[in-house]
Order: sequence, then structure tokens, then C-alpha cells
Amino acid sequence: MKTYDRNRNAITTGSRVMVATNGATGVIKEICGEGKSEEQLRRSDCVSIEGVEGLF
Repeated sequence: MKTYDRNRNAITTGSRVMVATNGATGVIKEICGEGKSEEQLRRSDCVSIEGVEGLF
């Protein structure tokens, strides 16, 4: 699955990212986007990051 961040940069499983709200960094473990359109993916909490609890 492929989606994009708020700046329209492509992100995929394995991409290194930073969570803007708390500055935590990690690698994308999973993108939970089944049944969602690209627009819905951009606006929902659907990314799981290694070492960080919750979805972003």
C-alpha cells in the first residue's frame, strides 16, 4: 500500500518518518488502509510506527 504525507511525499511500509505532534521518529510498520480512498487515507489515523504507540 502506498499513501502520501501532508506535503504529498510518497510514504510506504519501511519509510522512516517523524510524528509532527511529539517529534518521535521511527519506521512505518503498517498502513491500515483497507477500503479507504487516497483522500480518506490522508485524513485518517492509519499508520503504525515501530516503537511508537497508536496510529497516526
